Amino acid sequence: MNRLTEVLMLLICISCFGCKTISTSVINVDIDIPSRDIKTLAVMRFDDKLIQDNAVKGVFIKTVSNPDAGEMLATIMTNELRSWNTYKILTRSDVKDKMRVGGAKEEELVNRGDYTALGKILKADAVVIGKIHSFDLSRMTVYERGNVSFTAECLDTRNGKVLWSVEANESASYKDEIELASKVVKETIEKLKKEME
Repeated sequence: MNRLTEVLMLLICISCFGCKTISTSVINVDIDIPSRDIKTLAVMRFDDKLIQDNAVKGVFIKTVSNPDAGEMLATIMTNELRSWNTYKILTRSDVKDKMRVGGAKEEELVNRGDYTALGKILKADAVVIGKIHSFDLSRMTVYERGNVSFTAECLDTRNGKVLWSVEANESASYKDEIELASKVVKETIEKLKKEME
């Protein structure tokens, strides 16, 4: 029995330490040439409905989805785009204030695909909309892994044309989902910059 316990402990250690070193990263960027000059851009709250249904899952390894992932990822994307200095980027508080003054709900206009109304209310030439596929943290006693996966599109508010789109999927050990999301968005925007040069 003692030998069996040792073998089981060895297998558990190998599994846990093996998992901590595996990281995956995928970033894709697609660009269309803009039909007009884009000067002002706003990042809308990311759609996080997919992950809200799976708030907590797992028995031995608990995976917890971030409850405010849509707002967090929009804020991170806004901050990274602002450091680029290519567009005038509205802050998330500017977007919320203008939506409140315009008497409209951000989520409703995005869900309807009413980019013209968004452009008029926000006085923005383009908007970034996104969807989150995962934004969570998996934990076990000796193991922790952050997971971030999202897609985003920059749309011309005049005609709804996609100007550029990005897709990111990353998983890394011993990083929480917010730290990982910041890293992934930064890398995504850097790749977008290079593609647009």
